[in-house]
Amino acid sequence: MKRLPSLLLLAACLATAASVQAAEPAAAGDCITLSPDQQLVRNGADRDVLLRNGDQHYLVRFERSCSSAAMSPKLAFVTPGRDGQLCGAGGSRLRTNGQSCTISAVEPITAEEFTRKA
Repeated sequence: MKRLPSLLLLAACLATAASVQAAEPAAAGDCITLSPDQQLVRNGADRDVLLRNGDQHYLVRFERSCSSAAMSPKLAFVTPGRDGQLCGAGGSRLRTNGQSCTISAVEPITAEEFTRKA
């Protein structure tokens, strides 16, 4: 009889955990919140750009070549349905004056790596 309350408690905890997991977006771990304090470095921007987002640093990789990223005067990250977010795995795009480039990955790097690559 003492096992029944323990099993019921365990079942309730598992059901709660399952509902919390189901409510999370699939790419939540792959997104970052964009800060108004940003710096984009386009050194070799055909395949990726460097992003300083506040005090965090990232290598933002493109799915395919994005040749206009190196020359376009305007660059903007666009994530449908998630304003102010930058997501990898095709969730975001870098919009330039002449192209829209799919983001394949947003990889955290150190400030030292950022400086060295910039």
